[in-house]
Amino acid sequence: KMPPKAKPITVVKNFGGRRNTGTPLAVQEWSLWDCDPEDSSGRKPSRGHAYGRTFPWVFDMTEKAYVLEGEATLTPEDPALYGDTVKIGPGDMVTFPRGWKGTWEVHSFLRKHYAFFNGKGLRVDEASDDDDDDDDD
Repeated sequence: KMPPKAKPITVVKNFGGRRNTGTPLAVQEWSLWDCDPEDSSGRKPSRGHAYGRTFPWVFDMTEKAYVLEGEATLTPEDPALYGDTVKIGPGDMVTFPRGWKGTWEVHSFLRKHYAFFNGKGLRVDEASDDDDDDDDD
């Protein structure tokens, strides 16, 4: 049996190009998420917020995110499956592949727009992610 094909995180730097001022229109209606690395209270993350400098994460759907501010390093649990460690920062358009498993290390207050996509590349609503019937991997 073939090993599953590696699915690394992909990053497009300066999404929208140099003339882009502000957030690209395409992502403005996406949900917002932020993480405060200085908050070490141990609070559990909620849909829009995370706390603390490092935490494990699994993407159970494909997510695209546009970084508004802050920087983070994402280290995969298994580089053979998920490629290299990736650093993200402002202006980056990041695609997190479904199934990616690893650790976030947030270096400075991070804010991003994000949205989920199905296998066909169509945007899906967060609320609908539990009745996802394409568990064929």
